[in-house]
Amino acid sequence: MKNFPFEHDGQELWYSRSLACNAVIFRNNGPHIEVLACKRGQGCEFNKGLWNIPGGFIDFDEDAKQCAIRELKEETGVEIPYDQLMFVSLDTTPHGKRQTMVANHVGCFDYKVTEQWKFTTEFAEPDEVELIKWIDLDDIYDYEWTHGQIANIESAFKQIFGFTVK
Repeated sequence: MKNFPFEHDGQELWYSRSLACNAVIFRNNGPHIEVLACKRGQGCEFNKGLWNIPGGFIDFDEDAKQCAIRELKEETGVEIPYDQLMFVSLDTTPHGKRQTMVANHVGCFDYKVTEQWKFTTEFAEPDEVELIKWIDLDDIYDYEWTHGQIANIESAFKQIFGFTVK
């Protein structure tokens, strides 16, 4: 069963498992390490125009890894095999009030992809992703990100590579 909205006291709220997954994808580009990022499009319910790593809320009938695979496909058009994802971190830190949710405490499982893939918005959900881009880790602080994304990138990077971003 998918997550779904409902109305309460004139406000749209979401009934969900309140757990989200991200697919944190790094690549080596010469002397630089880059992270895959999506700019949220006009079809998004909130945080339009902000950057995020591919991810979203776990549906009721899937595990965390299946969610990361589904969200990566929905946002980038690429389906990653189940065995190509590696769990790297769990963040349960509250990141402030969400515009469309009752709960503002979301657990977030971060995954990394172990192979290189070509990402495109061509087959992504319409208007959900405006742009997909590899961002140099030295430049991530120059972008406006959705809640908690910088912390997720930093945490995944440290788990994978053993040292901090900067």
